[in-house]
Amino acid sequence: MNYIIGIDVGTTATKGVLYNELGKAVSTISKGYPLIQEKIGQAEEDPKLIFDAVQEIIYKLAQQTTGKILAISWSSQMHSLIGLDQNNELLTNSITWADNCAKSIVEDAKNKGLAKKVYRKTGMPMHPMAPIYKLLWLKDQKSELFKQTQKWIGIKEYLIFRLTGKMITDTTMAAGTGMLNLNTLTWDQELLNIVGIKQAQLPEIAQPIEVISPIKIEYVQKLGINPDTKIILGASDGYLSTIGVNAIDSDHFALNVGTSGAVRTIVDQPKIDENASYFCYPIDQQHYLLGGPVNNGGIVFNWARQTLFDANETPQDFLDVAQTAPAGSRNLIFLPYLGGERAPIWNADARGSFIGLTRMHQKPEMARAVIEGIIFNLYDAASNLIKNTKKPVTINATGGFLKSDFVRQLCANVFNVPIVTMKEEQSGTLAAMFLARQALGLSKNMDEIEQFAQFAQTDKVYFPNQKEAAIYQSIFPLYCEIRDALAASYKNFNK
Repeated sequence: MNYIIGIDVGTTATKGVLYNELGKAVSTISKGYPLIQEKIGQAEEDPKLIFDAVQEIIYKLAQQTTGKILAISWSSQMHSLIGLDQNNELLTNSITWADNCAKSIVEDAKNKGLAKKVYRKTGMPMHPMAPIYKLLWLKDQKSELFKQTQKWIGIKEYLIFRLTGKMITDTTMAAGTGMLNLNTLTWDQELLNIVGIKQAQLPEIAQPIEVISPIKIEYVQKLGINPDTKIILGASDGYLSTIGVNAIDSDHFALNVGTSGAVRTIVDQPKIDENASYFCYPIDQQHYLLGGPVNNGGIVFNWARQTLFDANETPQDFLDVAQTAPAGSRNLIFLPYLGGERAPIWNADARGSFIGLTRMHQKPEMARAVIEGIIFNLYDAASNLIKNTKKPVTINATGGFLKSDFVRQLCANVFNVPIVTMKEEQSGTLAAMFLARQALGLSKNMDEIEQFAQFAQTDKVYFPNQKEAAIYQSIFPLYCEIRDALAASYKNFNK
């Protein structure tokens, strides 16, 4: 039996899954690493530690089979930025999507109209997660480092470079830089001129199924793999987690809610929102990923449990209590912006709040309002997608926050769309494996992902309760009214 390894490079851990060539998961290994947060707003990682984690994972997975490893394919966190010197040695850490160093640069870009230009040209929202704004910040704050840097790449590009010596990015990862032109799918020269870098300082752009070989002989020996094992370029975790739950067209949305969350869909032409409330990232000339990432998913649920409940009470206790309150939590609304927010408000200064709180409200209403607020925020992120595309037939959902039947049903009621949960939770590595199948000629195109039950198998379907859906549809406009009314206060809070 032959095998494929899917690698998912996350923000705090990398996961590797060994699949046989029929697409069945055989083994999973995960390896964590620290997030460097030595000052306010900083969120960096050591690329060498991540490369060490990747090597350990590949080696251990390779040791679990006597068969041949045909390929290693990649899913990766987006928006990271790494600077290399003239010898391709590290000059910086990996500055992750969560780093907020460029917040003032984004505000200035909004005021000068640059942020709107970046969004219209590239589909990148106005947020400091984007490498284009990080580059402008480095140019302003660390000019000597900026001048010394010869190459600017992301974490996936760094890992593949270490293994093969080739510096290549795929379209979906390039889209996450804020410098890839939506129409030409090439680096946008006007934006590069504004930043002050040259195309030669950026990786070559290729399609996700590009085969990059050979692997350097030192790593062939070190990792215990075959010399002809192929490196498949792979793609962003956003794109792969979408197709990994079989949301391959605009009839389906993908909803993933773990610590953070995202709602995404794939369309056949670029669709820009006049309010820049969602991203629009090209995959190729016929497919574009639209979506809204949110900071405040399960992390808010955990905060509420630890704050409102006793230390010995479990997440299930929280859910059990929340279910005793009625839909709408007796007119109590919770804005879940505890960690600022990306979609749909794109405001790093945003704060959370309970609105409508009275003496009548007790622990059940507050618990349910927190869960409803998290889901309202996700629905808010999806609403402009729906307005600019169409209402989905189903929403295919995964993630730790969505493990509960109660929460899944709440999602169906708030979105007023059937929620389909998937048996396979590792959607990123699964889709990376499927890209390898395409690259190796084992599958012809992405449509075949739904022909294999083991690739995207449905678990349960939750249909909206129309009575509760009507309640939430009546409350949501008030949620939006409160969201807008408080927006002007967030900057003053942070002063």
